[in-house]
Amino acid sequence: MIGEAQDRIAHARALIFDLDGTLYDTKGFARRLVLPRPWEGSLILAERMIRRDLSGCDYGTPEAYYGEFFSRMSQRVKKPAETLRTWYFDRYVPRMCGILERYYHPRPGTAELFASLAGRSFPFAVYSDYPLATERLSALGMDRAYGKRYGPEHFGAQKPAVRPFLSIAADLGVPPDRTLVVGDRNDTDGAGAAAAGMAYIGIVNRKKPGESSGPLLCWESFITLMGEFSGA
Repeated sequence: MIGEAQDRIAHARALIFDLDGTLYDTKGFARRLVLPRPWEGSLILAERMIRRDLSGCDYGTPEAYYGEFFSRMSQRVKKPAETLRTWYFDRYVPRMCGILERYYHPRPGTAELFASLAGRSFPFAVYSDYPLATERLSALGMDRAYGKRYGPEHFGAQKPAVRPFLSIAADLGVPPDRTLVVGDRNDTDGAGAAAAGMAYIGIVNRKKPGESSGPLLCWESFITLMGEFSGA
């Protein structure tokens, strides 16, 4: 595992990081979303089920993606799509930011790694399946997180759809085969990387890992290996 991860890091000329579960531990997050507003539990459950159903879907534009997203949610919870859109962007996602700010922190060494990459002009990005990656990184205390940030509001697609991965690599100015994806889910991050012809390293989270399209490391080991190559 370590040797394979070393080779992938050494070969990479750009990095794409997943956010949730990779750059911070999401333990307890769902409970903190639901408990203060249990009457919204059905909305949150519907949002998660639809996100699962849309896994890998690419609608070409953000508006087409969110049109489908909120249409499906409307059918499930019997509320108008525009009402749900307002709830999602004006209340739900900002609440996520508030929870991050109050309870969560980046994994150790994350801010230092990002600063080191930026200082060496090494291209990297954060790509999340949830919107407002910049605001959520800021809520984690990474106001100077550097790098580019992407979400469904940029592409109108959801992991593991291949187009966003290829678009990010192109934006970073690096070929896919020299781009390394770092994530915690093989079915989204790993599958998207594989479809795009990118290398992948899986970060072991609290859940028991299944099969992976790349080596599995704890975050601390990944930071150590990155330091060997970057001087971080």
